[in-house]
Amino acid sequence: MLDKVVFFLHVVRNGSLSEAAKQYGISASAGSRWLNELEESMGVCLLKRTTRKISPTQAGQRLYDRFNLINGEINDVFNEVQNLSNEDKGQIRIASTPLFAKHYLSQIIGEYVQLHPSINFVVLETAFEVDHVHEVDFAIRANATYRGFQDKDSLLVKRSLIREPLIACCSPKYIAQYGEPRLPEQLKQHFCLYATTLVGGNKWIFEQHGEYNSVEIAQTVEADDSEILKNIALAGGGIAYLPYSLVSEELNNGRLQAVLKNYVSSQFELNLYFKPRKYMPVRCVNFKDYLVERVEEMDRINKKALGLPDPIRIRVTG
Repeated sequence: MLDKVVFFLHVVRNGSLSEAAKQYGISASAGSRWLNELEESMGVCLLKRTTRKISPTQAGQRLYDRFNLINGEINDVFNEVQNLSNEDKGQIRIASTPLFAKHYLSQIIGEYVQLHPSINFVVLETAFEVDHVHEVDFAIRANATYRGFQDKDSLLVKRSLIREPLIACCSPKYIAQYGEPRLPEQLKQHFCLYATTLVGGNKWIFEQHGEYNSVEIAQTVEADDSEILKNIALAGGGIAYLPYSLVSEELNNGRLQAVLKNYVSSQFELNLYFKPRKYMPVRCVNFKDYLVERVEEMDRINKKALGLPDPIRIRVTG
């Protein structure tokens, strides 16, 4: 019964039975059977099903609201009991932006499973709103920030991992065909490539002499994977706003060319998010500490190779 109610929470959060089943690790048919059995045992309809979305009925919303709070307390009890053994074992679930997963997380997990063979990982490469991440232990998300930027309020703990400049760039072929923008406002007349997961989405911010220019760029191509945007820019598809480490090699060999160089760009930031818990599992505490330490080491090596200054870090307790 408890498993079925927890799965019901997944369905309400996602608005999709198939997505909830994927996150919970069961088949969609099994999930549908669980929901039918839960409704039969409670004697009430909990969900309204349409071809597009699943939403809770009045009774379903009441169950969700009440049990969602209880479920957090149940997890705390489980974690408290498990921590008494002080054993580093179990599953760690991570949602990560593709860029971080490919260049950092894959290596770090590879190292960690050798040191801790009793730990297993589930990695979800996804673009996400961090406040909607409920069923993972950690989430890594990319943001674009600038001086004076105020992050939105969140119930999650945030820890900065990596910070570096964003570079507006395109191929020489693109400049030869369409010209080079000299002012941020001129981006409105250009093909621009952007990621909605970065703060501002299609609004790019540049600074010059303490004044900020916020430009709503032309929405030519939208993608949440920075490397896809880079490849489109290399093919002459437009101007992209990308982290320096991702395009440094192409800038040095001339395959990409920086534009608006007289302006200070926003910063690319990768942040670690996790839920505040009274009793975080030992496996999560140990991996979090290892992840933060290894990212610092790898980032320092990368920035030294690229000639960038040591990363500026924001320390958040927890």
